[in-house]
Order: sequence, then structure tokens, then C-alpha cells
Amino acid sequence: MQTPVQDKNYIPPLDAVLVIIVTFFFTIFISATIIFLSSDISTGLVIGEILIAVPPLAYLVYKQVDMKNYFGAYLKIRFILMGLVLGFGLLLLGMLLSSIAILILGESEAVARANEQLIELSQTPHGLAAAIATCILAGICEEFTFRGFLQNSIRGKYSAKTALMISSAAFALFHFDPQGIYIATSFAMGLVLGYIYNRWHSYTANAIAHAAYDLLALAMLLALYPVM
Repeated sequence: MQTPVQDKNYIPPLDAVLVIIVTFFFTIFISATIIFLSSDISTGLVIGEILIAVPPLAYLVYKQVDMKNYFGAYLKIRFILMGLVLGFGLLLLGMLLSSIAILILGESEAVARANEQLIELSQTPHGLAAAIATCILAGICEEFTFRGFLQNSIRGKYSAKTALMISSAAFALFHFDPQGIYIATSFAMGLVLGYIYNRWHSYTANAIAHAAYDLLALAMLLALYPVM
């Protein structure tokens, strides 16, 4: 029987946390540089989501981890359908959490500004395509990094509760806003997504659920505010 250290797919939690810290600054720096040099928010958003997965992916490739088995990345119909259904459920939960957070913390200028930017961006075909791509990539890349990589790593040594709390906290910090609306709701959503992943160990279901949630939220935003 292999110990965790002997297991080829074992990722030391400290390594994972350090990779996440590197990812945080790496993503901010590159995304900000792209937006500053090109003045193209759409490109920065898309590349920013991709960058979230780059350091963890590089680490996993370097360690020769069997990512398909480690992540539970199986394209099974039941996981695809589960992801779609959960995505709708997450939308309802997200609306409830946002309402509670606003009630407690008040309206967030950062959230309002982000929504305005999304609406403005989506007024052109190129911008709308970028917004949709960002939603899809958020599901793929953020679940890869926070659930597949970080939560899995911590769960390999510590309890499921510890893994959920740490991965959700990291997920929330990547959605920072000064007033705390994004942080609070992202932490709660991270706990839900983390529970789903811990329960079924399906990266496929998580990625689809997350992407579906973001796409539905975008569609609702544009339906409510079609023109700036």
C-alpha cells in the first residue's frame, strides 16, 4: 500500500498553496499588463481566466500527475446533466446569497461597476463573444485550480472540512472587492462547489455547473439591462 508521499498523484498541500499564491500575482500582473497595453478589457478578461489555470497546470505536468483520474475528469452523460441542473440551482442560490450580502453589507460599487462593464462589453458581437468565453473559461479554469488542484491536494492530507474551507477562502480572495460582496458570496459558492466536488469527485460536473451558472447570470443581467 502506498503512503501519500509515495503516491505519484500526491500533491503536498504546502506546494499547492504556494502555487495558488503565485497564480494570484501572476494572473493580476499579466491581465493588468494586457489591459494597459491594449486597452482591450475583453482580451484581458479571457486571458485572465486562462492564466488562473496555468501555474497549477504547469506544476501538475512537471509532477507527471495523472490529471484525468486525479481530477475525476470523465465525460459521462450523468455528470454533464448533473452539471447543467446544478448550474441552475447555483443561479438561484447565488441570487439569494447576493440579496443577503447586499442587505448586510450594502450595495457594492465594485459589483455595480463590473456589471456595467459586462453590459457595455456585450453591446458588440466581439464583446459578447468575449463575455460568453469568459463565463465558460471560468467554469473550466477556476474549477481546475480551486477544486481539482487545491481542494484535492489538501484533502489528500487533511479533512474534507479543512479542504473546503481553505479552497473556498482562496476562491473568494480571487474575487476580491473592497466592500466584501464578491468575497462573501464567492466564499459561500465555493463551499457549495467544494461540497459537490467532494461528494461526487467529478471535475466535469463542477466545471459545467460553474460555467452554466455564470452563463445564466450573464443572460439574466443582459435581459434586465439590454442597453446602457
